[in-house]
Amino acid sequence: MHLSFFKKIWCALAFLAYFFASVSFAADVVNADQLLSETSALLRASPEKAEKNIRKLEEVFNSLTKSQQEKFYVQKAAFLGSMGRNKERIEFVEVSIKNVVNVEIQVKLLYQLSTGYTNLGMFESALNAMNQSIALLPKLTDVNTKLYTLQSAVSLFNTLKAFDQSLLYVEQISAFSDRKNSISSCVSLADKVEIEFLRGNREVAKNFLPDAIQDCKHGGNQFMVKLLNALDALDLIKSSNFPAGISSAKALLDEADDNIKKTNYFIELENALARAYIETGDLKQADFYANEAYKYSNNSKVYLLIEQANETMSKIKRAQGQYVAALEFDDTALEFKNKLLDEQLQKNIAYQRVKFDMQDKANQLTLLEQKNKLLSIEKQLDKKNNEVLLLFIGLIVVALLLVGVWLWKVIQQKNIFKRHAQVDALTQISNRRHFIDITTAAVAERTAPISLILFDMDFFKKINDNFGHPTGDWVLIHVCQAVTEVLRKGDMFGRLGGEEFAICMPAADTHVAKQLAERCRLAIAAIDTEPSGFRFPLTASFGIATIDTYTVSTFEALMESADKALYKSKADGRNCVSVFE
Repeated sequence: MHLSFFKKIWCALAFLAYFFASVSFAADVVNADQLLSETSALLRASPEKAEKNIRKLEEVFNSLTKSQQEKFYVQKAAFLGSMGRNKERIEFVEVSIKNVVNVEIQVKLLYQLSTGYTNLGMFESALNAMNQSIALLPKLTDVNTKLYTLQSAVSLFNTLKAFDQSLLYVEQISAFSDRKNSISSCVSLADKVEIEFLRGNREVAKNFLPDAIQDCKHGGNQFMVKLLNALDALDLIKSSNFPAGISSAKALLDEADDNIKKTNYFIELENALARAYIETGDLKQADFYANEAYKYSNNSKVYLLIEQANETMSKIKRAQGQYVAALEFDDTALEFKNKLLDEQLQKNIAYQRVKFDMQDKANQLTLLEQKNKLLSIEKQLDKKNNEVLLLFIGLIVVALLLVGVWLWKVIQQKNIFKRHAQVDALTQISNRRHFIDITTAAVAERTAPISLILFDMDFFKKINDNFGHPTGDWVLIHVCQAVTEVLRKGDMFGRLGGEEFAICMPAADTHVAKQLAERCRLAIAAIDTEPSGFRFPLTASFGIATIDTYTVSTFEALMESADKALYKSKADGRNCVSVFE
């Protein structure tokens, strides 16, 4: 009886221990959920204040449920990104995502990964991460997560100026539109407004703008409404409607808090407002908003915004008579203009490389499907008659070999014909027809300023007359070699005829084109002609013309302008560079 009593005591104690442990565990779960919820709110309002919560969650990480751990992964990645610690964010996501089962969480982490790569200028890796998230779309059940994923792709392609690709994803967002919940309609219409403004199609953008604002108001997305109004105010100022632009921009900036002032479009809006005040002669207001834009743009680390802010500061300092300070701002603006051009070139290369990789994978998948079909046919034939199967396979192999050999010869011959049709036989650069074709397309599809350089050899006829045509051919070949060595990646070089040549420079303003023309001129003058059997000087005259993205122009007009600049160089004594004004 005494033993039975102790057993009852032990059972009671065990039950109490289990009960209090369960209560404690439930409290920990509740506290963790509350902490995650608080962290999420802080990341939206004041990211820097979320660090304390992040550390607390790290301390209790092992006690969190699987679902809570996955939410924490997303929150920490977002925190690291908001603090500008992108390298650390990438390393954290690459390790964490291996432990995630939930597809929605995987997509959010891939967004953090893509954004981190973008901020570090690793655009190819950013595109690959984004493509992984797009591949997961069919597995997503939550509509908001799908919209989040598609919008991330739109933002990335806008950054790369691949606007046609952006619009494909915008159409997918539009498919989720629901008038009872206008989130997707708001986002898709706002995207169309932004894309058309970026492409310079302001009338098209203006047509979408009222519906976009209405749907965003209906959906309660006040942040998007402010951004759309900012785009509208920017357009008013850019179109020289200064009174309306100043009124609209000032009203938006007066009611904006610090968080929204840090967004790219509001930084650009402050800079535009400063320029509008310069145009209207109010230097005091111009100076105030220019300094605001300068401060926020430097914090943003966006090359375009920094360049614009420095150009505006230069204008103000020059108007105030502070020419030394103006020159310093000009130098900084030029530095970031060159960085911007290099960055855009990297973006274009990354986009094309990933695009071709995806196409190659699609081709490989098609080939794999074809092979699977052939295997299926082989199995069916094997059931009927092995001998017939062997004969059939033999015939297929022979046929494929013959077709392969024939295709190889056709492709080889086609490549030869294509090269002959595009390449100048003597100098091995683009011939006139090919150069005009690719330059005409480049002018029509430009998303940045484009420059054309024309040059021809000075007194080339005397070289042929005095030393013979073989020496003239030697000169043309070595001139092309010298010029090719100083060209940028992406520049197009062609022979228009005789001793006349042309260089098309995408994403290059007049300043960049003039620098290249000078390098070409010096490279030609430095050619040693003694190996030709004769010693004589070589010089060339250059003409430059440039068009920006807003000017309605054609290749023919650009060519005519460059030709006029070239004739000016000849009239000025040759062996010089002239720019069409």
